Amino acid sequence: MRSVRWLLLVAMIVIAAVVFGIYRAHRLTQRRQRPVASTPVPLDSKSVARDWEWGQSANGLPAAKIIAKHYGQSVDGSLVQLNDIEFQVYQKDGLHYDRVRSAYAQLTTAEHKFYSPGNAEITLSVPVHGTPPHPLTSITTAGLNFDSESYQAVTNRHVSFKFENGDGTSDGATYDPSTHTLNLTSNVVVNMNGKGSNSKPMRIESNQLAWNESTGVLFLSPTSHLIRDQNKIDAGSSTVLIKDNLISIIDADQVHGADRQPARQVEYAADKVHVEYNDQNEIDRITGLGNAKLVSNGQGSQITVTGTQVDLMIATLNGQSVLSAVNVNGKGYLESKPLPDPKGATPDTKILRSEILNLKMKPGGKDLEQVVTQAPGTLEFLPNQPARHRRILKAERMTVAYGAKNEVQSFFATAASTETYPSEEERKNKKAALTTAYTSSKIIEATFDEKGELKLMKQSQDFQYTNGDRKAQADSATLQNDTNIMDLDANARISDMSGSTSGDHIQMQQATGDFDARGHVATTRLPEPNKSESAMLDKDEPTLGTADRVTSSNHNHLVRYNGNAVLWQTSNRVQADRIDVDRDKKSLVADGKVVTWFEDKPNADAPPTPQPAQPTYTIVKAPHMFYTDGDRLATYTGGVDFWRPTLTVKSASLKAFLNPQDSDADSRINHAFGDGSVEIVQFVQDRQRVGHSEHAEYYTDEGKIILTGGEPKLDDSKRGNTTGEKLTYYTGDNRLLIDGAPKQPTRSHLRKKS
Repeated sequence: MRSVRWLLLVAMIVIAAVVFGIYRAHRLTQRRQRPVASTPVPLDSKSVARDWEWGQSANGLPAAKIIAKHYGQSVDGSLVQLNDIEFQVYQKDGLHYDRVRSAYAQLTTAEHKFYSPGNAEITLSVPVHGTPPHPLTSITTAGLNFDSESYQAVTNRHVSFKFENGDGTSDGATYDPSTHTLNLTSNVVVNMNGKGSNSKPMRIESNQLAWNESTGVLFLSPTSHLIRDQNKIDAGSSTVLIKDNLISIIDADQVHGADRQPARQVEYAADKVHVEYNDQNEIDRITGLGNAKLVSNGQGSQITVTGTQVDLMIATLNGQSVLSAVNVNGKGYLESKPLPDPKGATPDTKILRSEILNLKMKPGGKDLEQVVTQAPGTLEFLPNQPARHRRILKAERMTVAYGAKNEVQSFFATAASTETYPSEEERKNKKAALTTAYTSSKIIEATFDEKGELKLMKQSQDFQYTNGDRKAQADSATLQNDTNIMDLDANARISDMSGSTSGDHIQMQQATGDFDARGHVATTRLPEPNKSESAMLDKDEPTLGTADRVTSSNHNHLVRYNGNAVLWQTSNRVQADRIDVDRDKKSLVADGKVVTWFEDKPNADAPPTPQPAQPTYTIVKAPHMFYTDGDRLATYTGGVDFWRPTLTVKSASLKAFLNPQDSDADSRINHAFGDGSVEIVQFVQDRQRVGHSEHAEYYTDEGKIILTGGEPKLDDSKRGNTTGEKLTYYTGDNRLLIDGAPKQPTRSHLRKKS
């Protein structure tokens, strides 16, 4: 029995334990199934919530969405506090949204304004699905105000932002998701990285910046600064177009820029500047509009370019952006100014002007290679040395090639003219005529030495030259500057106040006017007012001349006619193989087959005749003739033939004395002396007289002949032969005077009449 009691006691304990276990398990189940009691709402809050979300849609697409870890609304409902907030503002396509994240924000329900006193981050164009194809643009700031109706975000605190290939900062910003416009309000700095390892970053600074994400346009105002390596642009307002997250175009106002490389300093300015970038984010072209100016300081010279519009073409060389070409439209101006030479040998400053200029730069972009004008222009050489001349070239079109240190190497011009002015040295010393030389032609070609000094200039097709009263023309002309010699070729002609010369080719010394003319040469010499030159022919008439070659020297005071030479005035002339005229000595020398013609003056007292009288000439032939104006004497040597009407004289030499210039005598020759084997033949109507002697004298006005020396003899076809020491007879009548020497009587042999 005692054992049964223990068994019952154990059974009761077991049953009690089972019942308690079932009860306890049931209570636990009930507790688990009982709703959790809500956190008590604070006394100053109307409602609170966790993991709160709010959304808004338009036209069937999401428009906005707010997600917060904690939501709390004030008792009066005017303020909502959100923790760990994310605000999504959807774009019109519904596939992207702009996201605002902040640890804490307050919403004023009446004004629909969010305010985030702490840090906030705005991320633009977040894709709804998938991962972004590139790093997204994000903006980080504090003190952010957000309008839940317009979705505009505003802050006046420091802002930093990042985007693909760049970042930046500012003080204060606004963002309007409806227009995708970000406005940075103060102290803006934007850093933009290019593509590739060689690409250099650009830093943009501005007072204010407006960025439209959808159009990719940055607007900087009221001032802007763009800095890239050593290239800096200072401007007023600027517009920057971003394409594929890289700069594509920059438009700026009131620009001053500089590119300062170790070997090159470039500065440029314009009222407006347009900059284009290539796919490698390198500058491809810079266009300046309105008062555009470019100044490039290279090794040895400074280049200045100005114009209404200046286009700078940029090329990439070894990872560097270099200037490859410059185009100027409107009031084009190019100045190449050499750096001063300590030794005083500074080359000329060159100034090129034209409405349109095309400049090509040498590889490296430091120096000029070629300039082409696409409109009429001028090229001016301004001397930096007293011995050099100022020169101006004007042309319809011209091409200029440059050598080292931007010195002109050559140029080609069409429809061109030149002006050459006296040098400073010439003006000071007055060694040359202080006149300006002018030339013109359809084509001009010129070459220069390494110092920019003119070497050779050729002008072709209708060349014209004027220097004071000196003029020249030809089909073409070549100027050798070192010798100052001008070569005129084909249909050449030169002239001055004293006369002119023409020929196939003329070489003229510009300083003196001396020349060498060849081929069908013709000259005209006008009478000198002071009658100072030799005038064997006539000082009151122009002297004409022809020859195969004519040379002038000693400032045109010595003139030589060579080869078939002829000088004449009206009907008076001198002909020879060569004729030399010395205007200082007033002499004339003729050599080789000399022939002179002198026409008698018409007798003013003679009665008029129905027909004009035939001209009467005195003709003299000899191998050599020398004339001096002081004694009016022409000396013929080498065997002389002298002709007058009805009279001929042959002698070894002959001296012809010309009448004075104011003489009224008919004949130009007053009297003549013949020496050496003299033979005089006279034909008069029905008789002939032949005289022989060693010396003879002929006096034109009297018609008197005197024979002396070597047993003078006169053979008269009517009167017979007469000899004597001196025979004098007259061509106009039958008079004969005979003088005999002592112990040497005269002899006469009379012819009987048949």
